Amino acid sequence: MDGHADNAHRSTATHYEVLGLAPDVFTTEQDPHKVVKQAYHRTLLRNHPDKASSSVALYTVDQISLAFTVLSSPRQRAAYDAILRLSRDPQPANSQSDFQTGMDDFDLDDLDFDEASQSWYRPCRCGNPRGFQIDVEDLELAGEGGEVVVGCQDCSLWVRVHFAVAGNTDSESPAGGSA
Repeated sequence: MDGHADNAHRSTATHYEVLGLAPDVFTTEQDPHKVVKQAYHRTLLRNHPDKASSSVALYTVDQISLAFTVLSSPRQRAAYDAILRLSRDPQPANSQSDFQTGMDDFDLDDLDFDEASQSWYRPCRCGNPRGFQIDVEDLELAGEGGEVVVGCQDCSLWVRVHFAVAGNTDSESPAGGSA
């Protein structure tokens, strides 16, 4: 593979591909955290410049670490899997490209904030009063993307929550402001 193809593969690889895991690995009876941790260590060794058998690493340490972080958290993995499913489902020719069935869009300001747990929540149509819950860590992981996708804790519905990243001052909300 030439350098250009390596970079193209590197940027389009899923977290599963980075760690060399099949998405159905989590349906087996093995401990998911242990499987992800072993894959993480194996991938780090394969891509380490001093230890790798080839001179060019396929993935960066940042890519490997991000894949480990997302896939080792059941909540983050579920959101990531939903994003993968949505990105791979073909759109009908007459559909609007920004519409997703079962996915509602909200601003972070539309959600209630719970001081005790330092998290935002929104009721779901299924009846769970805190079906969708987002904490500060979720916002930090989304980074400057300004968008978090989260699934209901009780059903198969999903929401996309938009937020703005702003500098922290003492008078701002814990997330640093929202859209």
